[in-house]
Amino acid sequence: MLLNSSECRHNLPIIAFVDADDGVKVSARANRDLVDRGLDLSSVMKTASGLVGGYGGGHSVAAGATIPNEKKEEFLDIVEDIVSSQVN
Repeated sequence: MLLNSSECRHNLPIIAFVDADDGVKVSARANRDLVDRGLDLSSVMKTASGLVGGYGGGHSVAAGATIPNEKKEEFLDIVEDIVSSQVN
């Protein structure tokens, strides 16, 4: 719902976190325009989560991951780098 709202910045994916028993669950969504410009959230989630000791995957427009709780900031830094390199 937020992805389609007028208050959403459409030039960035949306990333949400929720604490769970096995770490932090991450959910990521993007609009079709970002995917058309090269974004692949499945690759972003798989790579970034793997680099912090987690796991992830999904689809180009919707993906998720599970990461260690103490790695959220590091994970976000990696995600930012990967997204910046993918989107043209």
